Amino acid sequence: MSDAPGQITVLPASVLPGLLEIALKSRLNVQALFERAGIDADAMGRPDHFVSLDQLDALLSTAFAEAEDPFFGLRVGQDNHYSNLDLLGNLLATAGSLHDALQCVMRFKDLIVPYLTFELSEAGDAVVFSSRGSQPLNFLTMRAHNEVVVATVVAIGRSLVGGDLDLRRVSFRHPQPDELGPYTEFFAVPMAFDQPRNAVEIGNRHLHEPLPTAFPKYHQRLAALAQQQLQRIRRAQGITGQVLSLLQQADDASVEQVAARLNLTARTLQRRLRAEDTTFARLRDQTRHQRACELLGGDSEMAVIAEQLGFSDTANFYHAFKRWQGCTPGAYRRQHGGT
Repeated sequence: MSDAPGQITVLPASVLPGLLEIALKSRLNVQALFERAGIDADAMGRPDHFVSLDQLDALLSTAFAEAEDPFFGLRVGQDNHYSNLDLLGNLLATAGSLHDALQCVMRFKDLIVPYLTFELSEAGDAVVFSSRGSQPLNFLTMRAHNEVVVATVVAIGRSLVGGDLDLRRVSFRHPQPDELGPYTEFFAVPMAFDQPRNAVEIGNRHLHEPLPTAFPKYHQRLAALAQQQLQRIRRAQGITGQVLSLLQQADDASVEQVAARLNLTARTLQRRLRAEDTTFARLRDQTRHQRACELLGGDSEMAVIAEQLGFSDTANFYHAFKRWQGCTPGAYRRQHGGT
């Protein structure tokens, strides 16, 4: 069972302390890093302020790329605990079982990781909890990110059950590193690399046992609060979110067509987008980029993909994709297993 990819493009600024910790662990100039990402320090930790996924990408891409420790992502992830996740962490801890907690992650993941898609599947006497990127963000392609995701799932799972997670296997999207000592020490199970998804396999032994911190009535209250926060995030997207939603239905739509759907003039739409610090062209590029990455995972010819995305010819598509992704469509397809 998988969750439907969301359209959330902002995060509450309450996630910033966690991002700050990542930046500090990478021994970077934190002030310069946040300024480069366009993140206002006054918003730090405030749930009524928001950061965009572009800002998050700028921050984490730099932190991951400039970290001196090759196992930086692993060390960040393994230090996590459900108490680090604020509202979502408390929601997981008060769930009835580990299985219920995983379902909560699927339902409320947009509170902390709207750029990921999760899947929970059966595997004999175990379940596999896997993830993949749902947005074309640079940091999602980096080894450090893969390590953070897998190690965080394992560390939080162990903190929820209070010890043995019955971990069976872990999988990573990146190639196998030359040195595996830190991996072996933390996971202590078979590992697979160069996989389509980051994944954690957990035995059924503890999956449905009551969690030590289960608290059904409080859990219901926290779930209501989490739902309210999701609604605030969606409202915060304003006209930007509405435009993205329409472009995801027709990524070659013109500004006039989208404005008409919103009962606005093109000029008014552009003005309202500028007030939210974006433009129609930027949003259409973002949507085309995401759609291009999805299409390159299949076997469609480049000319067909270019036409589907509204480009006049293949050359224009090649130039645009290289500007978006930093590599050619063919190189992206080879890296991500397309045919």
